[in-house]
Order: sequence, then C-alpha cells, then structure tokens
Amino acid sequence: MAPARTSRNGGNSTAASEPIAAWIAEAPAESAELRYGPVPADEGSLRLLGQLNGKRVLLLGSGSGALPVLAAQRGAKVICVEPDDALLAQARLCCAEAGLNLEMSQRDFAELASVRADTVDLVLSVLELAGVADLTRVFRQVHRVLHPEAPLVFSLPHPTRAVAAGATLPLPWTRNGHHGLDHGHSIEAVFTALIRTGFRVDNLLELHDDRSNPFPAVLLVRARRLGAHPGAS
Repeated sequence: MAPARTSRNGGNSTAASEPIAAWIAEAPAESAELRYGPVPADEGSLRLLGQLNGKRVLLLGSGSGALPVLAAQRGAKVICVEPDDALLAQARLCCAEAGLNLEMSQRDFAELASVRADTVDLVLSVLELAGVADLTRVFRQVHRVLHPEAPLVFSLPHPTRAVAAGATLPLPWTRNGHHGLDHGHSIEAVFTALIRTGFRVDNLLELHDDRSNPFPAVLLVRARRLGAHPGAS
C-alpha cells in the first residue's frame, strides 16, 4: 500500500519515508501562497521576502512551476534557471497556462554569466540547492548578481531527517517521472559556504511537517549580501 499523504495546502505532501527534496516535482499547488516545502508554514506566515512588486527576482530552480507563477503574479520581474530539462518544460507549461511569458533557461545554478552584476533584488530557491554538491560555487555567483544587502532566501531538506533515518548520502529521489539528489548539506556546511562568499545570515528557521516528529523537515535561511565581492577561497 502506498504511504498516505495529506493536502498540499495544509500539511505534509511528502510521505515520511520519502526524501523531502522530491517535493519540488509535485504538481503545481492550488495554494495562493508561496511555500518553502511540504510544511504548513508558508510565506504568508513567515514574511521573509517582503514586497515583490517591481523587484528583479532570480529563482534558482523552477520546480514544477508554482514558484515562478506565484512570484510573477506578485509583480516580480522573474528570471528563472533550472538545470533539469524535464522540470523546466513542466514549469514553462504551468506558466503558459497562467498566461505568463517569463525569462526561463536551462543551466547550472552557478552558470549566471548572462545576469549582470549588482542587478538582482532577491534570489530565491526552494529545496533545489539540495541537488548541488558545491554550495560555495553557487553562492559566489549569487553574491555577484545581487545588490548589496539584498537577500538570498533558500530552503533545504533539514539534514537531521536523513541522518536519523540512517540514509546514505547523497540520497536519490524519484517523483512523477523526475529524478534528483539530496546531498544532505549540514547546517555547518551551509553557514561556512555563506560566510566564505560574503553573506550575513539574518534568519534561520527549522520547519516541521509533523509536530509528532522531533526532527524538522526543512531548513530555511535568509542571508544578505555584504558589500564587497569576496576573493576566491
């Protein structure tokens, strides 16, 4: 029997035994609010992004399309990069059905040469950095394109969940015909990569999908770009 799932709008849409990162391949949510993973807390309650209207927002990962649609519907000027061609195709279809024609391209998250330095107001990523082996390489490029003091907001599968389950990392996942990896980045590794690339963390949240489970499901971070571009390290 398949594991039971609850509604995408109010609870855990990823079964406890499945990698949290697989949530990005869910069908577009009906919810009108931006979500950071299969957890009840969403942007409406957390308020990490501020007003998006008129802002240039770079999305690292399209998921199945809900994220770029919601950002654009809030008035953001969306640029989206997605390395998985199948996910990108699904996201483009989702955007077309919403009547949106967004700037979306297939490329690695660290391949941002086409985005000019100091031109982005916000970088946002939901769970997709789990599939990146080298976070420092990505964060260095993100630092380059952001305005000084502009935020990078991203969620990751919380590392304790996989460790508690005895999972071997990187943890592969498959959902709706899509495939990916969760490298299980530790909180120490995330902080080290951010500090080395010139970011200051101003918010860190551990989000639960089920309060009966002592291990959080999602790690959510907001960091701000410090002024000077860091040297290679």
